[in-house]
Amino acid sequence: FGVFEGLGYPLPVFLTRSTGEILAPLLQLFGAPSRPTLAPVTEIDAASALSEERLVELTSALIASQFGTTDASLLADSFTFTGPLVGPLSKEVFLGAFTGISKLLSSLEGLDYQYRDVRPCPFDVNRVWYTSSPTAVYPPTGKKWISPPECGSAQFDSEGKCIALTGGYVMDRRMGNTEGLGGVYGLSVAVGLPLPTPLWQLYTPAQNFARFQRWIGLKSEPLGRLES
Repeated sequence: FGVFEGLGYPLPVFLTRSTGEILAPLLQLFGAPSRPTLAPVTEIDAASALSEERLVELTSALIASQFGTTDASLLADSFTFTGPLVGPLSKEVFLGAFTGISKLLSSLEGLDYQYRDVRPCPFDVNRVWYTSSPTAVYPPTGKKWISPPECGSAQFDSEGKCIALTGGYVMDRRMGNTEGLGGVYGLSVAVGLPLPTPLWQLYTPAQNFARFQRWIGLKSEPLGRLES
């Protein structure tokens, strides 16, 4: 899909855009917030590049601080967070939102993020990629959260402050029990909590039609996997 988009031959929107994105103008008439415009990736001059060892050190400190929520000084004033379904969020909005999420995470039993593959990017200056596959049990429902592998990244300025964070991008939607979703959306699906956004808005119309076919028995695959 990305190849066709890049070459100027976009595929039909019902295959490539979420239902919520397509219906955004209509949903906004009923009080839904407008969708923020994605900011371009920050380009840092090669002269400001930090060593790989320093980048790994900064990323480890960022993760240990719960991405700056316990030490906001690690985040630059221009910091933004972007996920597949939310963002970009400013520093203030991100810290407020993540503080609420942290309360939910602290209620989980046996939480293990399984961070791995921390790797400085060879293309984007001062950017570090990492993988995680969180698992935990939510005591009120007794359900387990088994996330598929997720990819995230952090980018730093020349002073070592985090200027951009990404997260929640699922690498293999066949895995886990989150219906192919990452981050807090995947957690909510797995343990039976209300989603910040209705599930049908997150899928493309084609995916929603496939889910309907499964629900009425026209498809035999397990209900819940995202369709390609």
